[in-house]
Amino acid sequence: MKKKKAELTPGDALKRESERILVEQIRRQLALPPNKRTNFLRVRLPNGGTSL
Repeated sequence: MKKKKAELTPGDALKRESERILVEQIRRQLALPPNKRTNFLRVRLPNGGTSL
């Protein structure tokens, strides 16, 4: 007996596409060097260091 493939409803297709875009965005962010990824968290200190 052959199994039929379940057809995607528009809601399922949209959910799958948004999940794919989210994963792509995360991978793009993780590909950046750490100083670019966490730039908004770091505060430059006078002696050249940084602090979170």
